[in-house]
Amino acid sequence: FLVHAGDVEVRRGLLRACARHVAEDGCVLIQREGADYHTNLPRERVEPSGFTIRILSADPVGDGVNSVRAEYEFPDAVWTQTFRARPLTSEQFEEALGEAGLAVDRYLTDDGTWVRAVPVRQG
Repeated sequence: FLVHAGDVEVRRGLLRACARHVAEDGCVLIQREGADYHTNLPRERVEPSGFTIRILSADPVGDGVNSVRAEYEFPDAVWTQTFRARPLTSEQFEEALGEAGLAVDRYLTDDGTWVRAVPVRQG
């Protein structure tokens, strides 16, 4: 989900690094947040390996960024994490890719969370 970094420059740096390192005929696999990631809360998912991930809240902190609180419950421990994330519409996501010289080749999952991006051909 690094493409959703709260700091726009972090996102730009990440995508520029991807564009620099991908072969001309290669691709970049990107995981992005789902459309309702910041609104369908709280929610949880039980992983097959036996732990539970809960997204508890996403509170606005300014400039389109949310403070997201996650909880990871294992059989022997609970770990919480708070991080900042910037929700992106599909259009905003595709624009961010374009700034870095990348373009969506296709969305790989029905929910749009996994994306195959390719370098924009010059000329």
